[in-house]
Amino acid sequence: MGTWGTGILQNDTTADIWVEFKELYNNGFLPQEIRIKLEEDYEPQDDEYYSEIWTGIAYGQWMCGGLEEYTLEKVSESTQLKWLILWAYDEDLLNKRIKEISDFISKIKTPRPDPLKRKKVVVRNSFFKKGDVIGIKLDSEQYVAAIVTSHRDYNDDGENTIVFTDLFFKEKTTLKHILKANIFYLDIGGTSNYFRGYYKAIFYARNMAKQIKKVVPIDKIDISEFLSLGLGIPIGDWNNVSKLLQEQLDFLNRNKSEKPFNVSVAQFLKKNEQLEDKLRDWDRKIFSAKLNHR
Repeated sequence: MGTWGTGILQNDTTADIWVEFKELYNNGFLPQEIRIKLEEDYEPQDDEYYSEIWTGIAYGQWMCGGLEEYTLEKVSESTQLKWLILWAYDEDLLNKRIKEISDFISKIKTPRPDPLKRKKVVVRNSFFKKGDVIGIKLDSEQYVAAIVTSHRDYNDDGENTIVFTDLFFKEKTTLKHILKANIFYLDIGGTSNYFRGYYKAIFYARNMAKQIKKVVPIDKIDISEFLSLGLGIPIGDWNNVSKLLQEQLDFLNRNKSEKPFNVSVAQFLKKNEQLEDKLRDWDRKIFSAKLNHR
């Protein structure tokens, strides 16, 4: 994904933005137009992932030969302490992060000698709609129930955000049973470098196409609101869902889960600020632990 030995592109948020940037670029958008769109979508000025968002945008513009002075200034600002709150609890990690960003800035000040060329666009729309309740086949007998919380088709590769439950079934289940289940929790990073935490992910249609037939429809629900399960949304690999879930189930056969509390599907489908605060606190704890193991 990147050529640095630093952690700039090892960060999930930065890497996700780079993926989105590249897709928009292949769709014909100019680097400045992409920056404007991503800045509107992510609102980095109101986000504690400010530095991660701007390094992702800057990397995209540099790779595509269109780095703006405006973007460079934003990345330079991201070394300020107010934008590094997630790192400030540990002075060594904070200084390391500042150095990573500073090295990154020095690198992108020199234009890339071979800017990325656009690839031919093949349009693939999202496979599911917001509110679809689905079963995903894991092996010859077993399925897992999941809920689609968003769909987007603004570029050549549609996407769905999918939240997984802990309800596994062999015969078709019902929405009534799913509402009594909990959101599936990952104690391990897994084959696709997921966050530990309550399992949701963005899946791109292009990645899903070859194995989309392993999905069975269960029901539809009206999702007008739902809980934010965490600060970061990893990009999922549809082809590794079975392996990832099996890794977690194998882990639970030998270990006790570290999750702090259950989040039921019924709870997930209703906004609750106090529960969201608890989820954010847990997400920050996991983020800090991940930094300590880098």
